[in-house]
Amino acid sequence: MNDGDVDQTARLQGEQIAAYERRGPFWGRLTQFAAVVALAVGIVGATLVLDTVASFYPGTGVVKSTPAQRPAEATVDDCRRVGPVSGDGFGFWWHCAVTVRTDDGREVRTVVRHSTVTPDDRGEPVEFREVCHGKGNTDCRYGRPAWRIWALALAVLGIMRTGLVLVLLMGMGFYLLRTVVGVPRYYAWINRRGRSRRWR
Repeated sequence: MNDGDVDQTARLQGEQIAAYERRGPFWGRLTQFAAVVALAVGIVGATLVLDTVASFYPGTGVVKSTPAQRPAEATVDDCRRVGPVSGDGFGFWWHCAVTVRTDDGREVRTVVRHSTVTPDDRGEPVEFREVCHGKGNTDCRYGRPAWRIWALALAVLGIMRTGLVLVLLMGMGFYLLRTVVGVPRYYAWINRRGRSRRWR
């Protein structure tokens, strides 16, 4: 780190310490805690938005060609509506119990989410796909036929969500530490650690 970077860092730290001291310990800590709350709201909001986008995908979610997706038929039983905020995101979505008949003669009862099927699908068999992992078909997923490109986009979306949540969690940890110890003590600790590393 060159002298210009050191001076700029010291100036930014000084401005933040001065702003904290103007507010006083109580309001200064409360301001830092407000940032923690805002980041927590950001995590919830971002998760719900991305869950909403993901809920428009009706397939099995499998990207790879193995294990293979096998044809099946589903009969819709009972359905219940969730929303306007749920694990499926924003809006109202159907969770329906279905009976799936596979191409090898098995009959499986399961629940599908995200309005993959709705009460309007009752009375007629619905074209489905089955993907199973593990021995003896112990871990199976069900959904409607869908292009794999959408499953790939969904996987990328999941990676983006994980990365975003991690960044926001680190931000929460940063502001939570400043809430507990105060901004002046936080920077004193940071600078002390920086000096000890330089002298090693």
